[in-house]
Amino acid sequence: MAQHILALKQRLPAKQRHSGLSLCIMAAAVLLLSACQSTPTTQPAHQAQDNATISAEQARSRANRISDIHYQLALDLSDNQHFRGEATISFSLNDNDAPLLLDLHQARLHQLTINDQRLYPNYDGQHLRLSPSLLNRGSNQVSLSYSHPYSIGDQGLIQAIDAVDGRRYLYSHLLPASAQRMMPVFDQPNLKAVFQLSVTAPSDWRVFSAAAEREQRHGTNLSQWFFAPSPPLSPHTFSLIAGPYHQWQSDEASLTLRLLARQSIAHQIDTDTWLAQTHQGLTFYRQQLGVDYPFNHYNQILVPHLPTQTMANAANATFAETAIDATPSLSLNLRTLAQQWFGNLVTLNWWDSFWLSQSLGILLANKAMIADPSTPARYQDIHNVYQLDDKHSLTPPKQAVMNSAQVEPGVNQAMLSKGVALLTQLNYLVGDTAFNQGLQYYLEQHRFGNANLDDFIASLSLAAKRPLATWAQQWLYQAGVNRIEAQFQCSNGRISHFNLHQSASEQYPTLRQQKVKLGLFTLGRDTLHRNLVVATTYSGSDTEIKRLQGVRCPDLVFPNYQDWGYVQVQLDPESLTTALLHLSKVDEPKLRIMLWQTLWHSVTRGELTLDKFLGSVFINAPQEDDPQVLQPLLSQLRQAKALLEQMSPNRQHYSQRAMRALEQMSLRLTMSRQAMPEIQHLWLEAYIDFALSHQAKQHLSALLNGTERLTGVELTPALRWDMVIHLNRYDAIGAQRLLQQEKLRDSSPQAQMLALSAEVAQPIAAQKRQWFERIQRHNADADSLMLAKLLRIMPHLYPSEQKALSQATAEQRLNELAQLDKRNSARFMQAYNQYLLPQECSYASVARLSRLLNSEPDLSPVTQRGVKQAIEAEQACITIQQPLRQ
Repeated sequence: MAQHILALKQRLPAKQRHSGLSLCIMAAAVLLLSACQSTPTTQPAHQAQDNATISAEQARSRANRISDIHYQLALDLSDNQHFRGEATISFSLNDNDAPLLLDLHQARLHQLTINDQRLYPNYDGQHLRLSPSLLNRGSNQVSLSYSHPYSIGDQGLIQAIDAVDGRRYLYSHLLPASAQRMMPVFDQPNLKAVFQLSVTAPSDWRVFSAAAEREQRHGTNLSQWFFAPSPPLSPHTFSLIAGPYHQWQSDEASLTLRLLARQSIAHQIDTDTWLAQTHQGLTFYRQQLGVDYPFNHYNQILVPHLPTQTMANAANATFAETAIDATPSLSLNLRTLAQQWFGNLVTLNWWDSFWLSQSLGILLANKAMIADPSTPARYQDIHNVYQLDDKHSLTPPKQAVMNSAQVEPGVNQAMLSKGVALLTQLNYLVGDTAFNQGLQYYLEQHRFGNANLDDFIASLSLAAKRPLATWAQQWLYQAGVNRIEAQFQCSNGRISHFNLHQSASEQYPTLRQQKVKLGLFTLGRDTLHRNLVVATTYSGSDTEIKRLQGVRCPDLVFPNYQDWGYVQVQLDPESLTTALLHLSKVDEPKLRIMLWQTLWHSVTRGELTLDKFLGSVFINAPQEDDPQVLQPLLSQLRQAKALLEQMSPNRQHYSQRAMRALEQMSLRLTMSRQAMPEIQHLWLEAYIDFALSHQAKQHLSALLNGTERLTGVELTPALRWDMVIHLNRYDAIGAQRLLQQEKLRDSSPQAQMLALSAEVAQPIAAQKRQWFERIQRHNADADSLMLAKLLRIMPHLYPSEQKALSQATAEQRLNELAQLDKRNSARFMQAYNQYLLPQECSYASVARLSRLLNSEPDLSPVTQRGVKQAIEAEQACITIQQPLRQ
């Protein structure tokens, strides 16, 4: 359009070019040409709403119209405030009956050409609206140049300045709809495209992307990097990494493995372990899946901050430095690597199945860890998920996702855990051979394409030679979890009748079919002997197990032995008594985990009193010698402590006696377990949490000062800070002095955040009010460092025992929740809902939260779920405290 205007201007007489008539003619020409070739221009980019989301309806419409997409992208990263880009997008269009939206978020546009016509862009800061009159049926090409500021947040092309040496590092995070923050793109997972990238960057930088580097042209100050065309990728799986990263490299056949980190932390990284873990994972996945790694390189990049622990882009995986130590987490490494197959080789059509790719990655990582004989056994327990799935707030894995903004809140850790549990159950149902063959079919059939849940189930059905659609409908499309209980009678020491009874909640009434193992145990002097294990498939309300007639009468029956099924267990009366008194006599660690989880769930349902559960802990926990069993048990005891601290005044006597007993037991076991360092360490952490008496707090102070010692214990910085935070939280004598001493002793960045946690935990109203107001003023555009601080302090602002301080701002928190929800990210609101929704273990609190939920229908999904979970936590607290003796 600009060319047409220029031509019109040149045809005017010289005097008229500067006259008022000239301006009128020019204005008329602009309006006429705009009407013909484009719609009227909209507000400038900086006035548009910051709403980078893609709706499911929009995604379906575009996917039906567009195909054969190619992006050519040239980026100039030489400026430290913004980057410049030139993009050419080629695509085929089925029809030109309606406008087409090209996504580009909050950029400054310099030039736009559509099919060789240079135009003034119709751009609202979110989309370029391409007029149908400018588009062809068939081949089209859109070219534009633009500039965009670097992101200092969690999405787009992120720039991080190293506080140590001032070096500048760039890395992209493009999930779920933020590829448009880096480039013009059709930003949805089911529009895969070929990307061809070139980059201009400072000459001392390294640049990496999804495709292999093809050529470098070095200059004095700047270098140019050229990359080969990528395989077809979804926009959110594309990536760009650039900066003066330190690099380690290890080649494996035709595959190049690299590890990248900031120069200032390079000396802290255990490179050999990182690369060895990656080699291990590659070998296992190739063997398990029968499909080779899909790219020719794999880069792992440690970056300062991410909204998640990791992001697995095609051929590049970013890891948040805060999520790892110098020695990496094997589980995290393997989970991220698995996404190269399940997220990048095959990408789900839309975000409603995003949980599937994530859960498959976790499941394969669990298998890889179990298969490694050099790795300590990790009991891949899923039993704690059942407790969550019994609540009204949990939704089925397969659920509608109306727009990309719902992705992060929709796929939370509980949902992923449930996905892993259900896929594990499916694995048991069809067997390892069929399951692995089905994965291979799925990956090969949809190689570098898109798929959905039905495609995955179809591949598994083909391999298993049995229809699985009904199974998928029951388990993946419906929420809730069933319960099973063994019901049996014995005569003359032998089983005369054995029945598996299945029940469901009123809200989720479906009775399902699945395969489980029954474990039958008999009590001996020193152990519970496993007499018999029987695999059986149950369905409906009752399933009689006739083959068990005549078997020796058991003292304990666990009807989901080895966790084959996804089901809650309700222990029969005889088994419950045996478990409470003799749980430590069970030889198998995984079964001990599941029994403790079963008992704790019975407490939260009001079927077992808390004092009986704690009585069983005092009997059995001192004998526990497996860290993988003790760790979740201590987590349950910390939950019990929080509940005890919320008890009503007339139950305070029992609460104080119970917490005193927990304190004494944890100290005694810390002192007596020096021969088992891991166990001793866990009990010491528990003692720090349970040290509530004056004597115990004095003891912690003496340990910090070095005037007392515990045999076998070396106080690491982490343990010292745990003590400092605890003493400040409970206002111990001299706690603030100890905090100042520890700040002088440890001045690391991590220590500064821990010191902040200790300060916030102090029961000082004015101090809490200052931080509370910062939290209430926060919005998504704030600096990422402030967000990190707020996420750190939220768990410490109103701990369970500081009820009066919490109540001082409770009404304000509820009144401002809706506005806070509108202007903050899902990550912020998840923490806020978990730690700052007021709870006081009372019916009044339940009513207050319920009114909030009913009066604010526009709350985001993450906050709706958070309020529901707060209501459920209050109801559980009330249920637990009612039967306790005063």
